[in-house]
Amino acid sequence: MFDGLIQGVALGLATGTACLATCGPIYGAYLLSEKRTGKQSFQVMLLLSIGRFASYAVFGALAGLLGGSIPIPIRIVAVSSGYLLFSVFLVLSVVRIRKTCGGCHTSKFLDLTKSPFLLGILTGFSICPSFLIALTVAFDSSGPIAGSMLFIGFFFGTTVYILPFALFGLLTRKKWITAAARLLAVGVAVYFALTGIRGLVRYYTDPQRQILVDSHSHSDEYVFSALDQDTVYVLFFPELIDDYGDSLALHIPDELFPSINVITADSGKWLEAVERIPELSAVITSWWVDSRSGVERTAWQDEVAAALEERRMRIFAVEYEPYCSDRAETVRMWLETYSFKCDPDSGFSFLMLNSLSCDPVDCYTPACPIAE
Repeated sequence: MFDGLIQGVALGLATGTACLATCGPIYGAYLLSEKRTGKQSFQVMLLLSIGRFASYAVFGALAGLLGGSIPIPIRIVAVSSGYLLFSVFLVLSVVRIRKTCGGCHTSKFLDLTKSPFLLGILTGFSICPSFLIALTVAFDSSGPIAGSMLFIGFFFGTTVYILPFALFGLLTRKKWITAAARLLAVGVAVYFALTGIRGLVRYYTDPQRQILVDSHSHSDEYVFSALDQDTVYVLFFPELIDDYGDSLALHIPDELFPSINVITADSGKWLEAVERIPELSAVITSWWVDSRSGVERTAWQDEVAAALEERRMRIFAVEYEPYCSDRAETVRMWLETYSFKCDPDSGFSFLMLNSLSCDPVDCYTPACPIAE
């Protein structure tokens, strides 16, 4: 139990800067939108943190209890709805402040936006890269207590980066700052509202993704989708000059896509790397793993391909070159759009060829067909 707490603290400290990209604009806009003293700002941050703590503790317990049994599409609906809720919260907060400053009476409904505790609860469910990593670990924990302790530790680790926002109260003495912050709050709300709407539209307009039947499948009872996995693994061989697995992992992340775990391997210790990937996992790797690529493999590459097949991996063998960041977008769109029929206990290999006929040195130049 306490191992989970320590692990969560370490994870929060290591990835907390990523939380600032999601929660930072929300907290900053909220704190600056009305005049507060330094003490009042600290009290607001304290209530925000208590709300986020409660949210994390409950979410961690549910993740530990349910494991990976919650389908990714259901999580997408929940997360997208959460984005819409705290975007509405921010807009209503601005409306309340404008009415109050104008001497108008505000309704009890608008008075809800005075509660930083409620905003803390809502932002506790916002999805950022570090949150996804914590979620994946919690799904693999041994129960609700372990999952809750991990997220509580994650809360304390990330709070180190959030608490300095309390100093924003010192800036609200300037009237123009609070006015600008209200505009910022509306802008942040619009961004997250669009993100939430996009997630819901993507879910409801394509609830049943297109299915490809793998040639090795003997059963139509199981449909595998990379989007339904908690983690997609990228098997990366840095000694091979045409392997861009690390770049793909950097460019592919999306708020609705599973977390990406890069497994670095080499020709000497590749078996240790492969064994770190659970069986039946979604694995993105270089196209030479698939024999249909036509690449003349070395002895160790043959062994890697055989080991992946033995561990029944669901392999997406990608021809990286010519590589541009757009290549990652194409791969992500394929994995989100298509599912694969296969036996429940079997793996498969899907070869993803690059049809572009340009040289890698042309990437990000007008000579690249997808540069525009």
